[in-house]
Amino acid sequence: MEKKILFLDYDGVLFDTLKEVYLVCRKHYKNISMLNSVDENEYHLFSKYKYLCYNIWMFYYYDPIIFNCSNEAEIEEKFFNALKKRNFEKENLFCDEFLKIRADLVRNNYDFWKNLEQPFEFFQAVKNIYQQNKTDVAIVSKKNKQSILERFELNGFEINPNMVFAREFLTNYSTKGEFLSEFLEKNNYTSAIFVDDNINNINTNKNPKIKNILALWGNTAPYSKGGYSQKEAIELINNYCNSR
Repeated sequence: MEKKILFLDYDGVLFDTLKEVYLVCRKHYKNISMLNSVDENEYHLFSKYKYLCYNIWMFYYYDPIIFNCSNEAEIEEKFFNALKKRNFEKENLFCDEFLKIRADLVRNNYDFWKNLEQPFEFFQAVKNIYQQNKTDVAIVSKKNKQSILERFELNGFEINPNMVFAREFLTNYSTKGEFLSEFLEKNNYTSAIFVDDNINNINTNKNPKIKNILALWGNTAPYSKGGYSQKEAIELINNYCNSR
């Protein structure tokens, strides 16, 4: 008998978390309260190139380029050039400050925070599959575990906390692909689906037992190929869960 599992990223796959990231970055870089209204032009630019960042530390280089942008055509070149001159000490300080700002928001303005992240249609579909006991679900995300569990609880998804593999856990692995293969082998799963909106994470999975789904509804690079819409991904997963 087949033993199946869905491996799912969080940010940009299950929830739209972009506005929260933007507000934290704006607070850090421009010292503007997160409760202030959004500059729509600035937010559009921040959103359009967000795919360049797939770890918190990368915003240390991203934010100055976006918030001081005078020529959109130079954004990618400036960003990649900045990465060639990394300052690890300042990156670490940035990450600490980013997480502190976010924690302060949750603690001091909880009602505002809880409405920042909105579930995608894909989340509701996965929730239904899980509640029907069609297959196991594991969250594989660089977000912190407490935030994931709290957000799931707010949206009526009672996931097993032991199946949430978040930032604190994934630091033990060089890539998501490394973790996926190890988990599959250790727990005797015969096959899996892995959904992520970052092509870099997708490319780390080389295990033939795990089908990759690049989520085009998330923070995906505009030139990415071979991705799926929410409707297509939901159909694939439903077929997978219902097959014998």
